[in-house]
Amino acid sequence: MKNISSFKDLVDDYEYFLFDQWGVLHNGHKKFEKAEKCLEFLKERSKKVVLISNSSLPSKFSISNLKRIGISESLYTYCITSGQIALDNLKKDIYKKYGNKCFPLRLPKEKIKYFNLDIEKNASKANFGMIADIEKGLTILDFSNLLDSLMKNNLPLLCSNPDYLVDDDNRLSMCGGTIAQIYEDMGGKVYRYGKPYEPIYLNIEKKMKIKHKKKVLVIGDSLWHDICGGLKMGYDRLWIKKGIHKTQLKNNNELKALLEQYPPTFAQNELKL
Repeated sequence: MKNISSFKDLVDDYEYFLFDQWGVLHNGHKKFEKAEKCLEFLKERSKKVVLISNSSLPSKFSISNLKRIGISESLYTYCITSGQIALDNLKKDIYKKYGNKCFPLRLPKEKIKYFNLDIEKNASKANFGMIADIEKGLTILDFSNLLDSLMKNNLPLLCSNPDYLVDDDNRLSMCGGTIAQIYEDMGGKVYRYGKPYEPIYLNIEKKMKIKHKKKVLVIGDSLWHDICGGLKMGYDRLWIKKGIHKTQLKNNNELKALLEQYPPTFAQNELKL
């Protein structure tokens, strides 16, 4: 892993730049102006910029949110979310394989609407379970009975936000990926969409007509998701240190073990020119 001080040092070696959003470009409430300068720098050099998010909503909502916090659509070529991949997969595969009755794991009404789900609150009559974002204040215990019902009926669980945690203005909150991991550890079948799983990257490669993996640089703050995903796909990886791991990993041995498992190519404290 090579530590860099300026993002400029990497730009000439790559054609495609795959950016994580939350923790790299913004914190959910405001954009990071130094990161925005990097997007502008790439635009000036006609580089291809893709924004990836593990948001459980379809891509159009991510684009709207970026606009709300001041990141112009002109600064990126393509935006894709885990929610969009999940929605596409529901229509193409899940309904055909299992049926369309969804047992919701505390799904907000907006998610039910956006995914146009046929809700069945009796797990014995459902075809699959689904989890997305997790309401603030809920704990793992709030999902124990729901997971038991899924397991008892041998239902697969769909997870449209595979993040474990999110740093919401310096406060860590649990995400759907944590519950999905628990269900898998129980022996359940889990379908995850988004980083670090292959479908979202294959979608990008097809959309952007990427032929050479060594022309791709992934930029992200999560070793579990951004760096792991880039590693799986054979892309080079820039890890932003002052992101999700800044508050979570205070144990140097724990951080060292993660870095050995998911090694970045480069590292930078924060994204800046």
